[in-house]
Amino acid sequence: MNTQQAVQTREETILHHRERLNAVLLHIQENIDTPLTVETLADVAGFSPYYFHRIFAAYLRETTSDYVRRIRLEWAARRLILSSEAVTLIALAAGYETPAAFGRAFKRRFQLSPRAFRRLRRPRLYATNWEPLLLQPEIRQRPGHELVYIACVGAEADSETVWATLRQHAGIAGEAAPAIDPFEPPSYVQVRRDRPSEGETESDKMRVDAGILLEENASIQAREPVGVQHLAGGLYAVFHHHGSRRDAMWQAIYKCWLPQSEMSLRDAPPYAESADPPGLRPPQDKPIAFYVPVKGSLYELQKKETQMSPTVRTREQPDRRMLSITRHVNINELHDHLHESYEQIAALIVETGVERDGKPVAIYHGEVGEEKNGPVEVGIPVKTVPPVSGDIKSATLPGGSIAYTSLILRQAHFPEILGYYDAVYKWIEENGHQVADSPREEYVTKPMDKEAGMDEPFLEIAWPYK
Repeated sequence: MNTQQAVQTREETILHHRERLNAVLLHIQENIDTPLTVETLADVAGFSPYYFHRIFAAYLRETTSDYVRRIRLEWAARRLILSSEAVTLIALAAGYETPAAFGRAFKRRFQLSPRAFRRLRRPRLYATNWEPLLLQPEIRQRPGHELVYIACVGAEADSETVWATLRQHAGIAGEAAPAIDPFEPPSYVQVRRDRPSEGETESDKMRVDAGILLEENASIQAREPVGVQHLAGGLYAVFHHHGSRRDAMWQAIYKCWLPQSEMSLRDAPPYAESADPPGLRPPQDKPIAFYVPVKGSLYELQKKETQMSPTVRTREQPDRRMLSITRHVNINELHDHLHESYEQIAALIVETGVERDGKPVAIYHGEVGEEKNGPVEVGIPVKTVPPVSGDIKSATLPGGSIAYTSLILRQAHFPEILGYYDAVYKWIEENGHQVADSPREEYVTKPMDKEAGMDEPFLEIAWPYK
């Protein structure tokens, strides 16, 4: 065997080990409350217990039993802070047979009893004298994403080899069909499986999933050492930062911002996202977004931030002619309807050369939700109506007295956007009026505008009244 063959064989062996260990780490994460013996985990990995024990210690730098014990106790510590569950229930869920055994192990790990830990840590949540960086988050509702990833430990998440492997697997480099939009820069993500800055996990043992977000509806097969996971959507506090001080930023968020914010964390992993692969020394001017999962309603949190209700204004408008497409859609189909219908109508306007007469609209003639399907009418007002056929119809956009409120993009997510509909409806009722027609959204540019900035004007919720 020559040197090149030997190197290739070694790399293939390492990839095989990583794939098997990834399966083991995922099994531990999903079965924290079940017996996790060396024999059980070796079976998951497909190795003999003796060989598995050696491989695990070599890659993770701790024994199987030490790793399982640490992960269970760190999980329990998070539950003590983030929930009001009884200590006994947390002990059982962490895989301990008795609260006493849990209490002894917990005190050895954290130098505090579980109850003292909850009492002392919850009010302060690790407040220290860390340098307060620019901690002005935006509160954002984000959909879920599929993530092609490699499970890493410590500095592995900054490895050029890891990111090169991910780029090739996602089709950014190499011959694979791309699983991301080739016209958009990829989003590189580091998901923190251990809570950043808690102090309970040493930096060289911190579990981090290095990954690339996949394009919506992209399909990709896992292949060693790369896996595919779902990155949960929901409400996030998003911190924007330029430079290389990622660890310091995590520390500042959790130790300085969080204790003063009065926000509660969701039990989901935080992550950092950038347009460039993370490295040991990323350029100072490269932006990074830190996503911290929080509980609550986007509408209520934003209202609390401004200490005021949305401003409702009024205007008078004439009836206008428009081209429109109406469909019955539920909330999961709404995105495609708004985008596809607008593009279809806009193409006809360009083809016929007619002049527009206002902003694109989406009129909600019925409730839209998981089980409610509208109907929803997408339209573009025009000066004259050209010949129409197929799905596109000639229609009238009702005018008269209109109550409306303006939203930026980060306020316009479902279901939080419903709070702004409620504000306009409440204004109509409180001022002695009645609704005269269906509510609608009037867009600054177009529905689902990918180029719109999160803090730029995006749409108006408009409601005719009498």
